[in-house]
Amino acid sequence: MHLKIALVIIYILVHLHWSCTEDICKKGEECKNQDVYDKTVTAIPEKLKDGADEIFFVNSKIPVIPKGVLSKNPQIKKIEFLGTSTHSVEAGAFEGLPDITTIEISGTDVTSLPVGVFKDLNNLQKLVLKSNKIHSLENGLFDDLKNLQELYLHMNEISSIEEGTFDNLENLLSLHLAKNSLRSVSTSLFSNLKSLKLFRLYENQLTALPDGIFDNLPVLEEIALQGNKISFLQPNLFPHKSKLKKLYLDNNLLTELQPDLFVGFPSLKILTLHNNQLTSLPNVLFGEMGSIAELSLSHNNLTHLPTGVFSPLKKLKKLDLSSNQFSIISADFFEGLEKLTDLNLIDSNIESLKQEDFKELKSLSTLRLGNNKLQSLPGDVFDTLPKLSKLYLDKNPWNCDCNLLPFYEWMKNNKHKIKSKTPEVCEFPKNLLKQSIISLTEEQLICLTTSPPTTPLLTSTVPMTTLHTTTASTTRLTSTTAAPTTTTALQTTTTPTPTIPTTAQPTTTQTTTTAPTTQLTTLLLTTTTLPTTTATTTAPSTTSIRTTVSTTTLEPTTAHLTTALIPTTSTTTVQTTTSATTTSTTTVPSTTAHVTTTVTPTTSTSTIQTTIATTIATTTILIPTTITSQKTTATTLPPSTTTRKTTPFLTTHSSFICTDSLQAPLSTPTTTNKYSSCKELMIYYTTMLLVEICCTMVLAKFTYSLYCSLEQRERLHTQVNLTHFSYTKSIILRPVDETETVAL
Repeated sequence: MHLKIALVIIYILVHLHWSCTEDICKKGEECKNQDVYDKTVTAIPEKLKDGADEIFFVNSKIPVIPKGVLSKNPQIKKIEFLGTSTHSVEAGAFEGLPDITTIEISGTDVTSLPVGVFKDLNNLQKLVLKSNKIHSLENGLFDDLKNLQELYLHMNEISSIEEGTFDNLENLLSLHLAKNSLRSVSTSLFSNLKSLKLFRLYENQLTALPDGIFDNLPVLEEIALQGNKISFLQPNLFPHKSKLKKLYLDNNLLTELQPDLFVGFPSLKILTLHNNQLTSLPNVLFGEMGSIAELSLSHNNLTHLPTGVFSPLKKLKKLDLSSNQFSIISADFFEGLEKLTDLNLIDSNIESLKQEDFKELKSLSTLRLGNNKLQSLPGDVFDTLPKLSKLYLDKNPWNCDCNLLPFYEWMKNNKHKIKSKTPEVCEFPKNLLKQSIISLTEEQLICLTTSPPTTPLLTSTVPMTTLHTTTASTTRLTSTTAAPTTTTALQTTTTPTPTIPTTAQPTTTQTTTTAPTTQLTTLLLTTTTLPTTTATTTAPSTTSIRTTVSTTTLEPTTAHLTTALIPTTSTTTVQTTTSATTTSTTTVPSTTAHVTTTVTPTTSTSTIQTTIATTIATTTILIPTTITSQKTTATTLPPSTTTRKTTPFLTTHSSFICTDSLQAPLSTPTTTNKYSSCKELMIYYTTMLLVEICCTMVLAKFTYSLYCSLEQRERLHTQVNLTHFSYTKSIILRPVDETETVAL
């Protein structure tokens, strides 16, 4: 509202300036026929300057224009009251002026005009009554203005016009009723204006137009209806189409347009339909319009356009489709627009574009695609636009990854064509947020790779045992359980690839572990498929581990698969007895994993067989409620040697394992680097933890000091309360004098 008032004031000031500089005498010119009165004038003088036929009152303090005040100056041809303090014009105010052709009363406080105020002004051609406070027009007000050609009543407060008000204006060419408060008009109100060429009703409160309102206006060239609340246009609203050049329908509430509504307008040059609520267009909307050069459909709710809807507009040069809801566009939208030079698609919700979308636009030189949802574009998307010289791409959420590389190259090679006011910047990924695309390098435009497939996680219900192997070996773990529900077997076999020589003392170890009766919880088995490796072992060892759990009650089991390795902590006592030596040779093959699950009602047998290359740590984690096991290992050695020792081969431990490091053989530089990276991360996180602890201690110290300070201040202001009161009364006896005895 404030903006509208400000615009009105600016308009008045500009008009006043124009009036004073164009119509009133210019500096250095002899203007004998003009007489100008400024703000010092408080009344219209009876006698004006000799020979003056154009009179101007600018900001004068004239409250009333009385009847016949100018009758002694019949030579007047033009009179204007601009910004005066006039609030009333009496009937017959301009009588006695037979030759007057122009009257203007603008920017005053006039609220109404009486019938007869323009009586006998047969030669009046132009009447300007704009920017006043007129609220209604009475029938008969303009009856004597038979030769009037221009009537300007805009920027008032007109809410009603009586029927027949314009009936005698048969020669009227321009009628300006814009920026008033009209809510409705009738067909008969304008039915006698057969010469009318310019009809302006914009920025009123019209919600509909009556049928046949333009039927008796055959020579109309301009119809301005923008800025109303019109929601529907009748199919035959514009019967006289041949001479119409300008049609303004923007800023209304139109939700649809009738088929063939704009067919048969051969002279139309300007058509505006922006700022409505159109959701679609009919298949046939336009006819042959050889003169139309601009078309605006911006700020609607269009999601799709019919094929070839614009094809009749052969000479269309500028098309504005901005601020709509297109998610994609198609070459069918622009069929037949060979001469289009400017296409505006700003803020149209566009998510993707293809090279074929613009193949019809051979003459396009300016393309505006800013503020859409484009994240990437093909490198050849604009190859069908040979004349493209101005491209606007700013304010899109660009995803700067490897998919943007082709278009990135195009941008680098066509910097001179990109005219965006702000540079195109990355929205994704976060490490490139707000960075200019042009400033990036190809190495920065990368795509994140997915992790390789891994062996799934197997869950069962057995006690926990941790196996840690650091030599090339074949291990068999067999668990026999009296279970009522589930039997699970995981078997891994390996076949040979690259060669890693290792040497070990040949041994054969038989280990038997017996676990006490216990209530079991959930087993979590983790295994990771390692890349193919070939190992040559001079004297590998073969170890067989058999675990028997007796009198075991199992909870209902659950099996699932994952790829994670879980650090565990447990305590196991291991005792090894060495007695004999045997020699064996084992070839380590490449890994092949098989998972087999069998459900039986009685006995469950779980077998895990794994072959692992030298220096690879394999951890099998079994989680029980209680973990206590006594291991006895018997080893066969030569007869001459018998040794009893504790072996570190079977241990339980708590460890942190970086899962990324198991995706490649440990003997490669890549694996070493990954282990180093894991170590650096551990050091970094430990350092951050220490810093956080220090900061917490400092904060605690500060809080404690503040508390002590407050306590000290409170003691200083503590008052002593009286809790005990003691009262003593004393009586002293003395001898009575004789005089006192007499008195008594």
